[in-house]
Amino acid sequence: MSVPALLAAALFGLVAGFGIRFGLRRLERGTEIRPGPLEVASTVVCLVGILLSGGRDTWPLVLWMGLLGVALTAVDLRHHRLPDAITLPAIPVTVAICVVVDVGSPDSGDLMNATLGSVVLGALFYGLARAWPAAMGLGDAKLTYSLGFAAAYLSWTAWLVAVVLAFVLGSLVALIGLATRRLTLKSALPFGPPLLAGCWLVLAVPQLTTVFQRL
Repeated sequence: MSVPALLAAALFGLVAGFGIRFGLRRLERGTEIRPGPLEVASTVVCLVGILLSGGRDTWPLVLWMGLLGVALTAVDLRHHRLPDAITLPAIPVTVAICVVVDVGSPDSGDLMNATLGSVVLGALFYGLARAWPAAMGLGDAKLTYSLGFAAAYLSWTAWLVAVVLAFVLGSLVALIGLATRRLTLKSALPFGPPLLAGCWLVLAVPQLTTVFQRL
């Protein structure tokens, strides 16, 4: 990866972080974040995303999902909710990015699989949110339409690994919280960040699907 590309990614992340902070402040159900954390997080996410992508044609999807993760994690960790003003527009944006990637590199994924993966994952999580509202929110269900589309675009294995990683990461956070006594068995644990992290990892490191297949 060339130095100019990394510098461009860092600058893009910095500007995106400022835009996310400004946008969250203006949302009806957003949040006020002090200057610095979002800019740093977005810059790191873009730099790491570009480095891990290794020049693959899916890098726009990696950057988009990373920045979406920064924005939604900031709200979910503070307020335990995922605003419709972000999760719903994220669906057409994710679809549009996948379409652009597919036009430029038809072998990078499958739009039909992506569509089916989005519908299936969204329906599954919507059912979980209705059946078990204490553990799963409707915001999480709305988010999974975007995540399911992005992950299934790569492959069904990537789709499955993203879901598994989300639950593994969520469980690890819960166990660490219990062990350090920062959480109790009655504590509400935001599930948006693990969902986003699982999808982003699969997109940025598709080799994870190979590891999963060997297990």
